[in-house]
Amino acid sequence: MHEYPIHAHPHARPAPVSGQVTGIACEKRPDGVLVHLRGEFGVDTVHLITDAVRAWPADLIVIDLSQVSFTDSSLLHCLLDARVGHQLVLAGPLPHQLDRLFDITATRSLFTFAPDAE
Repeated sequence: MHEYPIHAHPHARPAPVSGQVTGIACEKRPDGVLVHLRGEFGVDTVHLITDAVRAWPADLIVIDLSQVSFTDSSLLHCLLDARVGHQLVLAGPLPHQLDRLFDITATRSLFTFAPDAE
C-alpha cells in the first residue's frame, strides 16, 4: 500500500474511541485508488481528502469510511465535490453518524456504496 502522506492536522486530536490520530492512507489498485480514512473529519481536516483525490487522479476512487469516528457536514461537502470527474464509491460499514448524515441530508442517492473496501 502506498501511503499518501498521513497528515495529522496541527489541531487534530486522537479519535475518542480508537485513539488514532486523524489521517488518510492511499492504496493504488489496478482499477483505481483506495483511500482509507481514520479519525475525525471536520472543517479543519477534510482538506486531507481533497488533497488525496487531487494527488491520485484515478477514474475510480473508493473511500473507506469505516474508521471515521466523527464528522460533520464538511465531510459531506468534500465527498460531493470529489464526485466531479471520478467514479466515487463509499465503502463501509458506515459509522452510525455518517449513515444518519446521508439520511438527514437526503444525499444517499447521490453516492455509490459498498459494504466494505475489498
